[in-house]
Amino acid sequence: MDFIREIQIQCFAFIFGGLRVASKFPQWIRGKHVQMAIRESPPECLSDPLLGRHIFAKINGTKYHYVESGSRRQEMILCLHDFGDFWYGWRNQLRGLSHSNWVVALDLKGFGETKKPFIASKYKDEVVVEQLKQFIDVLQEDDKQIVIIGHGLGGYIAWKFVEKYPSMVRKFISISTPHPRIWLKHVMRSWRSVIENRWLYICRLPFLPEMEKVANDLEVFYKRFKNSNSVMNQSKYSNLDKEDYKYTVSHTTDWQGPINYFRNFPLADFSRSVLKEEGPKPCIPVDTLLIVGNVDPELSLDRMSESAEYVDRFAMQIVNGTGHSPHQEQPNVVNEHITKFIKDELSYMTKWSSMMKLVSQPKFSS
Repeated sequence: MDFIREIQIQCFAFIFGGLRVASKFPQWIRGKHVQMAIRESPPECLSDPLLGRHIFAKINGTKYHYVESGSRRQEMILCLHDFGDFWYGWRNQLRGLSHSNWVVALDLKGFGETKKPFIASKYKDEVVVEQLKQFIDVLQEDDKQIVIIGHGLGGYIAWKFVEKYPSMVRKFISISTPHPRIWLKHVMRSWRSVIENRWLYICRLPFLPEMEKVANDLEVFYKRFKNSNSVMNQSKYSNLDKEDYKYTVSHTTDWQGPINYFRNFPLADFSRSVLKEEGPKPCIPVDTLLIVGNVDPELSLDRMSESAEYVDRFAMQIVNGTGHSPHQEQPNVVNEHITKFIKDELSYMTKWSSMMKLVSQPKFSS
């Protein structure tokens, strides 16, 4: 049965991939494309000493790059970034949270200056989570608990990590990322959802997703910043910030690792177990803070609140006027929420009562 489901997923991949190629073919014929700009030197922002110290650590043959700020005698806050991002996405947290914490912004495997293995199996959930544990063990020699923050893909990995190693985590903060079961259930719940999330299936194909990402001088980033104009303070993103991103992912090989994460998503397994809600829901015994923007085009408030079913207790903050990256769009507000949560100054709610309050009387933070 799993074999049949995997064949169905591959069929979707070829169908959606073929349609994508067909839609781009007229542009290729007419020669309407932008030449890739040559970016040989990194922007100065990436080496700004005010953001922190650049360090490498080798874990099971994989060289990891991370930036740290603050004293190692303080509690560690480990930050895991989203797809299409890298350590620089946490620049505001490296500056804003390091006065009383040891902030570590990691380049996930396949991103930034961390090693980019070619083989897709190196990016399976269990492999990534286990190497993340080893990374923490190397940095935390005295077995102290940490605070872990995840956004997007980094949030997905953080959920997986906290489920497997809850004793290592004192506080967990998920930004714009519902529990993996919730996310995948909505991705596959209907034909409309499958079509809306066709990119996940296209990622099963070799080369095509990577080539598309670097097309037209990384047009994907122009669209990303353009789509953010209506919901974010653009002073938080400068032209230098945009060049930082373009420099970091300016080759197809820079996208291969990130896309390999999606190639390993267990769509066939989840189509059977998640949609039918088989088995008990894991309940994570770690205090959890859920942060979401109220105008996030990729995530509804209801979907984020459903994650309450997977934790013992949690707090939720809805950041007004922000989209999918509230920690970049309104960093001061988000940093304040994080600080209060770490200091136990936020009110916790039980999963049932909190869901009722969220639906009936949502409170927005400005």
